[in-house]
Amino acid sequence: MRGRASLSVVTVRCLCVAVVSLLLGACGFHLRGSESLPADMSVTFIQGTTEFDPLYDAFRTSLESHGARVTLNRSEATAVLSVLENNASTDVQTVNLSGQALEYRLSRNIQFEVTAADGRLLVERQSVTQSRVVKFNVKGLLGSEREGEAIRAELTRDVVNLAMLRITAAGRR
Repeated sequence: MRGRASLSVVTVRCLCVAVVSLLLGACGFHLRGSESLPADMSVTFIQGTTEFDPLYDAFRTSLESHGARVTLNRSEATAVLSVLENNASTDVQTVNLSGQALEYRLSRNIQFEVTAADGRLLVERQSVTQSRVVKFNVKGLLGSEREGEAIRAELTRDVVNLAMLRITAAGRR
């Protein structure tokens, strides 16, 4: 009896997973990053940042994961991703009674657009901003600095992911 009960529970669970999978597929759900880029972006040149900048690296990685090839030669590109603004800032968020900073807000803002090789605008100028509040510990200064660096890298990945969502949305039009 116990073997049959556990078999039917397993069967019911498998059926539930299958039904949920079918429903998600039917509603148009896609995993992040599974959308395609506009066809003109098959070979993309990134302008406005250097190849040694973490922002360039994040865009290159993301474009390549979407099936595009990133080129350093603008003349062979079918599209140009232009980074028009690239700002990172650190602002004091809160202070204690003696005026020492307790929290900082780390922010990353980029503005970008995408044009085809023939000059057509594929994605109009867009702005993406992300920020995080970081607690500052005077006693653990080294740890706070490392945490800040990690959060800055995360903010860069986040703005690139948001930009790529907008680019892939333009590819569906």
